This record gives sequence, C-alpha cells and structure tokens, in this order.
Amino acid sequence: MTIEHVSCGKTQHLHLIKSAQECSKCGGGIRCLSFGLCAESAHDFKNIIRERGTIAADEHLYRQDDPFRSIYSIQSGSIKTETVTADGRNSVMGFYLPGDLIGLDAIGGNSYLNDAIAIEPTWVCEIPYEALLKLCSNEPDLQKKFFARLGNKIHHDEYDGKVIRNESACQRVMYFLHQLYWQQAHQETRTARLHIPMNKQDIASYLGLTPESFSRTLKQLEKLDYIQKESHKYLLLLKEPDSENLEKAPLLNFK
Repeated sequence: MTIEHVSCGKTQHLHLIKSAQECSKCGGGIRCLSFGLCAESAHDFKNIIRERGTIAADEHLYRQDDPFRSIYSIQSGSIKTETVTADGRNSVMGFYLPGDLIGLDAIGGNSYLNDAIAIEPTWVCEIPYEALLKLCSNEPDLQKKFFARLGNKIHHDEYDGKVIRNESACQRVMYFLHQLYWQQAHQETRTARLHIPMNKQDIASYLGLTPESFSRTLKQLEKLDYIQKESHKYLLLLKEPDSENLEKAPLLNFK
C-alpha cells in the first residue's frame, strides 16, 4: 500500500492507494463500475481511482461550491448530502450507501451543489471525472455502465421527488425502507433486517416530515405489522418487497 497527498477542493487529504487484491473486499460489490468488465478494462479503470478513508462521522467529503473534479463510489459506510434552505435550515437531499455514486449532480457544472457529509466512518473511491471520460471513450462497456447509472440516478431522483410531494407519511416511510432493503440486498445476503445508519432528524428532513411525524408514522407501521423496531439502528420488515420495482412501494394500502 502506498500513501500520497492529493488536493481536493480546499483541503489536502491523505489518500491510501490499496492493492487490487483488497478491492475484492469492497462493499460496493456488483454495483462497482468495474464489475463485469474484461480484465484489461477493469485494470484500466482501477488505475484511475484513488481510495480515501477513513472519513470520520460528520466529516465532509466535499462542500457546496468546492470545485468539481471527481465523482465518488462508496466502498463502506454511508454519506448524506444536504443544503441550506432560503430560511437557513439544513435540508437533507439524499443518502448514499456502498456501491452508490455520489457527486453526479455536479456534472456539467464547475462546483458541487451541496455538502457531502459522512454519517459513519466511511471509505470511498475517488474517480477523477476527466480521466473517467477519457477512459469511457476507449471502453464502450464502461461507458454504457456509466450512462446507465446516470439514467437511473435521474429517474430515481425524479420519482423520489414525486413520492415526497404527493404521498402520505406512511407511504413515504415505506418507500424509503424499501429503498434501503434493495440497496442492502446488493451488499450481502438478502435479509428483512435493515441497518439504518441515519438519524431520525435526517430521515425526516429527507422525507419532508417533522421528526415527530416520522416517529408517529413508525409507530403506526408497527401497529399495522409492516415493521418491527429492534433498536434505533435496526428494524425488521415484516412484509418484504417481492419485486425490485421500488415504484410499487407507494401503492401499498394503509388504513
């Protein structure tokens, strides 16, 4: 393992460049952009990335208005993005788990649009954007995977916005839990036991609810036998999704 100092935005970060063998332990698994590429293409991709960690809880990966140079793939841990509203409140825009790409919304601009903050100790792969574009021009399979991820990001952002604007509190919360279910299913053996690293206030902010309304909704879902709380970080889905189509979640009928 080699060590180098690399400038990112306004801060000097310590980057740990791990061996290719350690890459196999990444929590991103099949969601890594290099997954499924031929050996030569995967090697070329891994040559442009830099691994960064550990990013401590509450530490920034980047800040709003930092110069845009890279996108990031989460190896382990979790990150939230947030911005400040016109009235000065922090508003959570999204959550990112292992395998997710973060920073995509800055593509086409010169700077990041929000703050990216670690929720827990987190490792990421930094993917310099210009190097990625150059590599994609010579690697059609990588280009196809990258464009697919961009398209999925746009689709889910639009649908998430619709859910938050139009659905009931119960439907918003169940949609969020189903998202976590399928994201965590990519990382490990599928299980109804969900790990929830985010705190109540951040989830409520993301869903457009007050913390009090979010807590009441969880209690209502427990009474309806949709969930069972184990602790503030874990709960059980008593009715697991039977399809990876997240858009079915808001169609559940709640009394």
